[in-house]
Amino acid sequence: MKYLRLNLWGMALIALALFTACDNDDDKSPGIEMVDFGASPSSALISTGEVNVITENTVRYHTFNFDVAPYTVTLVETKNNIVIVDLGPAPVFADELKTYVDEINKPGAVIITHNHGDHYGGAGSFTDWDFYAETAVANQLNNTEDFTNVYSKNVIGISGNQTIGELEFTFNKVSNAETGENGYFFNEEHKILFPGDLVYNLTHIYLREYTPNDADDEIDNWVTGLNLLKAEFSNYNHLFVGHNDSRSDVAKVLEENIDYLMNAQALIKGSQQLTNGGYATSQQEVVDELQLLYPNYKVGGLMLSLPEAFFPGDPGADWF
Repeated sequence: MKYLRLNLWGMALIALALFTACDNDDDKSPGIEMVDFGASPSSALISTGEVNVITENTVRYHTFNFDVAPYTVTLVETKNNIVIVDLGPAPVFADELKTYVDEINKPGAVIITHNHGDHYGGAGSFTDWDFYAETAVANQLNNTEDFTNVYSKNVIGISGNQTIGELEFTFNKVSNAETGENGYFFNEEHKILFPGDLVYNLTHIYLREYTPNDADDEIDNWVTGLNLLKAEFSNYNHLFVGHNDSRSDVAKVLEENIDYLMNAQALIKGSQQLTNGGYATSQQEVVDELQLLYPNYKVGGLMLSLPEAFFPGDPGADWF
């Protein structure tokens, strides 16, 4: 009986030692880092559009879609910071965005993807923040009067890597595509890509600057750029675009854009017939056919290719 008592006591000591060892191992294991972001600001603050929120372990994404185009602003929130990507075209949008941001109450910075007014129009609401862009885009913004009238500080140009708001982003560009310099950037840690207007999500694409009569074919450049993005980022988790929210099926949305651009190019160059026969000879015929081919796409920038789009007497896109 004495032997049994000693044996039981020994077993208890061994069990206690094992429990203590396991408990210490748990304390030393890194585990999964989590951030308690709390509740998001009320979506009712965005009366001119809608907001969608994706929360992950250490980052939270807020995408704002304003108006019918729609103009998309993306807010990336980390534990201590905010990074806003693009700002939409209108101060009224930015005023609502600023109210929403103030509810989060964290310091922030802004990244502008390219020099189009529908991506920096709300800059006047964030004049205390630093702005960043790919170097060529930053130079354009710093020399664009419409932009400098609302944001007087210099945009900081980035080539390569830069830590902004606790995240390391890598900046690059595609030249002579949707516009002269289309910046894009990405974060490898979270596998997130921000292609600006190189990629549209189920939205008719802005083709106004396509000039097929020039030596440099912008759609060829654009498709080449999209194929490079597809090769590098198809395994990414999120793609946040300049128009119409975000996607997680990155390869598919890139393929959709390539398909759209190839159809548009063929229609404009006369190598693809219209659905009802014949070939396009005007901007309106191209626009009508693309709307027929992609009936579920949102309005987008395609309509700015039409005559009278920007001012009385505007001849429209230089396609024919």
